[in-house]
Amino acid sequence: MVQSIVKILHAFGSKLIIENNGKIVQVPNDSGRQNVRAKIALEGRDIFEWDVIIEKTCTYAWVGICATENFNYEIFAGDQPTGWVLGSNGSCANSSKGIDYCPSFGDGARITVHLDMNKRTCAFTVNGKKYPEVSAWNNLPSKLYPVVSLRYPGCF
Repeated sequence: MVQSIVKILHAFGSKLIIENNGKIVQVPNDSGRQNVRAKIALEGRDIFEWDVIIEKTCTYAWVGICATENFNYEIFAGDQPTGWVLGSNGSCANSSKGIDYCPSFGDGARITVHLDMNKRTCAFTVNGKKYPEVSAWNNLPSKLYPVVSLRYPGCF
């Protein structure tokens, strides 16, 4: 069963602006990279899919998932062991380890995250083209949250 999730933003870095009833996030000035995660936890034995639209990109816009344990909203998600993200440069990052995944993308990009909690894997669709599961992410935690990581002038 595929479940759609409501795109309501919840926990976030101190310098972010959240607008439109929790559906838009942006960074007001050059205050470094910030993260924001959705309110809903993704757990159980389901398949979850959601879209993130990058209205205005920044130096590497990142989209993906995180666990809340030891997750810091003020530090880039891909540098953390509890963050798994795809960047606008086309690479995936976790624990400061990056791997090439897809071509780069920019303003107006629509990223669909495909999280399979049965297999504990993740894949992405970028602008309508679906890419395979991220091979290095094959044992994700049992409770995750949608997350984005951005900096000025990013707006998602």
